[in-house]
Amino acid sequence: MKRHLDDELKKIKEKLFKMAGLVEEAICDAATALFERDAERARNVILKDQNINIYEIEIDELGHELIALYQPAAVDLRLITMILKMTGDLERMGDQAVNIAEQAMVVNQQAPIKPYQDLPRMAEVSSEMVRRGLHAFMTRDAEEARQVLEMDDAVDQLKDKIYEDVQQLMESNPAVIRTGVSLIMIAHNLERIGDLATNIAEDVIYLNRGIDVRHHIRERRTD
Repeated sequence: MKRHLDDELKKIKEKLFKMAGLVEEAICDAATALFERDAERARNVILKDQNINIYEIEIDELGHELIALYQPAAVDLRLITMILKMTGDLERMGDQAVNIAEQAMVVNQQAPIKPYQDLPRMAEVSSEMVRRGLHAFMTRDAEEARQVLEMDDAVDQLKDKIYEDVQQLMESNPAVIRTGVSLIMIAHNLERIGDLATNIAEDVIYLNRGIDVRHHIRERRTD
């Protein structure tokens, strides 16, 4: 029975990693569509989102089936529960990538209002949080997961800086308000991606150490 469960756990993890790959690609392509003013790439992000949604459904069904058939306990149950949570976080990341792509299509129709500075850095850090969070899960590396939590502070600071800069631009030139609003929304989407990557990192720590760090700043910093 345990061998069959192990085989099924391998299958569900393989699906999860394929889904994660699609999500990482969507985030990267959405950001590229914005910075390179590539409308076709933005449209592809939107079209491919359905593939991410299909993986979420398949993983959710398989996970609940494993729980019903094998009644796993302890570590195996914790792992399945985490995978089901992760698929929800990954699906929402895909949605945020779609939002970025949609706003990129709006921005790309307007004249650039200023050279991008903090936004590419924010996209880079958010994407790195996703990569490292998933790698921490694959390797069960709680220390790497903790580092992802630390990176979230940088994303928040960049978002605040972007909000301030764009607001000043809109106040000085009302003609750029539409573009400015889109850039603020994109910054919000990137922040949400960072938050969702943080969720995964927190789950990795819980899976490996049995410590819930969601609302405990001290454990985040020192554990």
